Amino acid sequence: PSGEEIWVSLTVTPLNPTIYQDHYHLCMVEDITSRKKAEEEVLYLSYYDQLTGLYNRRFYEEELKRINTCRNLPITLVLADVNGLKLTNDAFGHSLGDDLLKRVAEVFKKECRAEDVIARIGGDEFVFLLPKTEEAEARGIIERIGRQVSEKNNENIICSVSFGWATKHYLKEDIRKVFMQAEDLM
Repeated sequence: PSGEEIWVSLTVTPLNPTIYQDHYHLCMVEDITSRKKAEEEVLYLSYYDQLTGLYNRRFYEEELKRINTCRNLPITLVLADVNGLKLTNDAFGHSLGDDLLKRVAEVFKKECRAEDVIARIGGDEFVFLLPKTEEAEARGIIERIGRQVSEKNNENIICSVSFGWATKHYLKEDIRKVFMQAEDLM
């Protein structure tokens, strides 16, 4: 009645033709909007990190399989580690540490391209999937992120991130080895 779109479940059952000479059907319409919203929320929570709003490890692993194709080569993997998070948590409390992670995640979102995948894969660990990206372009993105992160410093916390990256150029290269190379360079 309000014009708002809703989700419904429609069930149609034919009535017994021996009793009713015309073909009648019993129809039941049930509003399932709240159930659909709950399903969408569960789906969101299964793929997104609750603190940062970035993708989580599960999404990253699934997306890596999808992106790991010839048409996306070269693929650059960037690992990022927020420096001093444990110290920040110990000295100032987890609330301030969480704020630090949120600020860094905002910079990542702002400075990466729309087609890039950014995921939080651990407490202070992040990974970027950069399809169709050579090392030089990745370096430019990382330098831009580094500058923006350093501007997020305040009087109590010095914010910095360590990066390592490696690029897959050929389809036969093992993406896990590329990940390990990026990790070693970090």
